[in-house]
Amino acid sequence: MRTLRAALAVSFLAVAYVLAALVLVGQQVAPRPPRTRTTSDPGGLVLTEQDQPGLWAEVRQLAAHAGTRAPDEIRLVPEVNAAVSEETSLLGLRTGTRRMFLGVPLLQGLSRNQLHAVLAHELGHHSTTHTRLGALVHRSRLAIAEVAAGLSNPLVKRPFRTYARIFFSLTRPLAHAHEIDADRFSAQVAGPRTAAITLRTLPALDAAWRIYLEQYVEAGTHYGLRPTRFFDNFTNLMSDPERLEELGRISAAPPEVTTSAYDSHPPLAERIARLEAMASADEADGADNSGNAASILRYPSQNFLALEDKTFAGSGLTPAPMAEIVTVAGARAAAVNAETLLNAMRENQIAPATVRGALDLIATGNLDKLLDMVEVESTPEEDAEAKRKVIARLLGAAIAHELVGEDKARYELSWAGPWRLVDIAGQEVDPENLAYEALGSPGYAAALRAWVHQLEAKAHTETQARTAAEPPAPAPPDGYIGALAPISGDGFRTLLVTETGLMLLKPSGSDRLATGFASVTAGSPGRKLIQRALERPPAELAATANAAYVPWDQIRALHLKQSSSGRRSADITTASGTGWSLRWTDAAEAEGHIWPAVDHYLGRRFTVD
Repeated sequence: MRTLRAALAVSFLAVAYVLAALVLVGQQVAPRPPRTRTTSDPGGLVLTEQDQPGLWAEVRQLAAHAGTRAPDEIRLVPEVNAAVSEETSLLGLRTGTRRMFLGVPLLQGLSRNQLHAVLAHELGHHSTTHTRLGALVHRSRLAIAEVAAGLSNPLVKRPFRTYARIFFSLTRPLAHAHEIDADRFSAQVAGPRTAAITLRTLPALDAAWRIYLEQYVEAGTHYGLRPTRFFDNFTNLMSDPERLEELGRISAAPPEVTTSAYDSHPPLAERIARLEAMASADEADGADNSGNAASILRYPSQNFLALEDKTFAGSGLTPAPMAEIVTVAGARAAAVNAETLLNAMRENQIAPATVRGALDLIATGNLDKLLDMVEVESTPEEDAEAKRKVIARLLGAAIAHELVGEDKARYELSWAGPWRLVDIAGQEVDPENLAYEALGSPGYAAALRAWVHQLEAKAHTETQARTAAEPPAPAPPDGYIGALAPISGDGFRTLLVTETGLMLLKPSGSDRLATGFASVTAGSPGRKLIQRALERPPAELAATANAAYVPWDQIRALHLKQSSSGRRSADITTASGTGWSLRWTDAAEAEGHIWPAVDHYLGRRFTVD
């Protein structure tokens, strides 16, 4: 039966080539609307073998194991996805540039072994150790789907898409078998248990990424803002205890998503069950000690930062910390909902159209005036409850808007949230819930008013306490991005760029000894200084007497200058008015892309001559 299907698939594929040719001819001779010119850039950040030798070595090893050629390019992308694609012609019969796309969220959320499972599956699609027909059908399905999706001419769109549906229906069993072969190869590389856990983890990662984009990133884009440390924020979200519990539930029972007619994957539950049945007892007891998948990259923070800048290049969005974005977005959302409530009160001639006016109606038992402003589509039994929830949401937002406007409360970043309203002492408050209770029992309206007055008194007390308190200590440095050595100025010899700020190091006695030995043996003193610095965690290094650390938000200005003789200098001014003047030559050793990172974090505070 499978042989018969294969023969029919080949026959239909041959017809597809003829139809594709007719489609191309039809698109040339038939009238069509003008199309805008598109870029040939496939997107993402190119990871070269020179910059990422470890990544390329592992990918080449996986490709050799799969019996296929390694990709020509590897690109880092801001998606929960990993894929190996080829520029094809003749509906997949002739191949060109092969690219591997590697999603940053996968690197952040998977272990290194799990990443191997994903990449092995993708490379397995192109394996020559299985039937060549499977790989050909896989490429052809992708090519036909791309052609069908891009058709706009009505003379060719309908017949070709009709044929595509027949072709996909006929080749679905072959495509499923090809996916199963790719899963088997993934199990051979990473182990069946790891491959199964990976399939369970991917839907949870996808859900977390959508939450991050929809609830956090999009909240800022409405106001012309985009988050700095774009990918680090996603790690913070996944580390939140409530989010971890939520993602754990998804992994335990991954949802079966509705796929398109062009999808080649068998049901997810079947794939997981097949891999779990393959797992041995020994593997089931083993722990995954491979570390985070991001460790496959050399200086992952630097690559994530470069991809972040490329992703938002030309967007016109102003970079801002996530905490600042949610403060703005939360306050604005409360203002919009408050205006909705007050406008509705005005339109229904309810005076005064204020929060206190609404509370007066509740306290006097005139709830219907508020509830009748809402139109809902529900059964009579559900009608009152639905209206109560709508008014509670709007009234709670109106109360929050007043509290924020009077500095009695503020919106604060919450990775379980996306934001929460806290009073001046930092305690979470929920005016929507209080409004809901008040709408259910008029006696709560007085309690609601008393609560607002209590916040006012607390705000006064906390403001006095805050004025007398000492400023908080800056957070310790974390995550190296780059380094420069040797430099001179105020005794410093090494400049380190971290994710949280700049660090300057004076050499210790052992550093002087090591660099002197490097000079005698024709080595590089700058390279030796950098190696010795990067051997220690940033926070540990910053705590030494030879280190000076300044967070990004404490840098008032950094001015970079370069002379025609090859000498360079950087003048750093801190918020306290102190600073340093550093100098070095072109012979200094550099690790990573230092100045793009400085430009990213300082923005207009970074200037160059």
